Amino acid sequence: MRLSDQARVQNQVAYLTSAAERMDRVQRQLATNRRIDRASDDPSGAALAMDYRKSIAFEAQMRRNLENGTAFLNVTEAALSSATDLLQRARELTVQAANDTLGPAERQGVAAEVNQLIEQLAQVANTSFGGVYIFSGHQTNTPAYAVGGSPPAAVTWQGDYGERLRRVSARDVVPVNIIGDRVFGNLFDQMIQLRDALQSGAPGAQIRPFIAAIDAGLERVLNARAEVGARLNRFEATNYRSLETDTNLQELRAGVEDIDIAETIVRFTAAQNALEAALGAIGRTSNLSLLNYLR
Repeated sequence: MRLSDQARVQNQVAYLTSAAERMDRVQRQLATNRRIDRASDDPSGAALAMDYRKSIAFEAQMRRNLENGTAFLNVTEAALSSATDLLQRARELTVQAANDTLGPAERQGVAAEVNQLIEQLAQVANTSFGGVYIFSGHQTNTPAYAVGGSPPAAVTWQGDYGERLRRVSARDVVPVNIIGDRVFGNLFDQMIQLRDALQSGAPGAQIRPFIAAIDAGLERVLNARAEVGARLNRFEATNYRSLETDTNLQELRAGVEDIDIAETIVRFTAAQNALEAALGAIGRTSNLSLLNYLR
C-alpha cells in the first residue's frame, strides 16, 4: 500500500521534529551542565538530586549560623579581654593602697583612677553588637547594667539569664552569649566601696580585703574567656566539618544531576549529524528544500 504524499510529508515532519528535539535537549544539557532538566527526564535521579540539594542548603544555613555565632563570640572575647585589663589595673592600685605607704593626696589619686575603672568596666559590661547588648541575656534591647549617678553610686544588673542559641548541626544547639551577672557578679559594688574607702582615707587594713574581691572577679572573667574560647574552637571545627560535608554532597549531586561533558558532546554531534542527514535524505526523496518545509 502506497503512502499518500500528505502522509509521507507528515511522517517526515514528525521525524525531523523528533530529531530536532533530541538535538535541542542535548544542547540544553551542554548549556546548563545538567543531565536532568525536568523531573520527567529521570524521576528517581531528580528525587535523589533534590535530597542532596536540601542537605546542601541545610549545611549552608548551619555555616551562616556558625559565622554569626563566631562574630558574636569574638566581640564577647574582646569585651572580656578589656575587662581583664581593667581588673588587673584595679588590682595593682589596690595592692599599692593596701600597704599604708601612700599619702592622702596619693590615695585620692588612686580613688580617682578606680572611679575611672568603674566607669570603663560598666561600659564594657554594656557592650553591644549588631544593635543588641551582649551580656543582657534575652533582654537584647536593655543595657546589662544601669549606672546610677556620676560618679557612679550604684551599677545594677538588669538583664536576665536567657541563652541565645545557635543551631550548628541537625542535633546540636550552642549558646553564644555569656550572662553578665555570672561574670561581673558583685564587682561593681566592691569597686565602688573600694573607691569610697580610698576617698575617706581608710587605712591599708581596710583596703586589703578588696584584693581578694578583685581576684575573685578576675577569676570569673578568665573562666568566661576560657568558655568563649572553647566555643570558638568548637565553631571552627564544626564549620570545617560542614565544608567537608558540603564538598561530598556536591560531588554526589553532580554524579546524579550533571552531565559527562565528553559524552554529551559526542551525543550532540551525533544528534546534529542525524538531523542534517535526515534533512538531506528527505530533500533528495521529495525534491523539497528545508525552506519548503518551513513554509
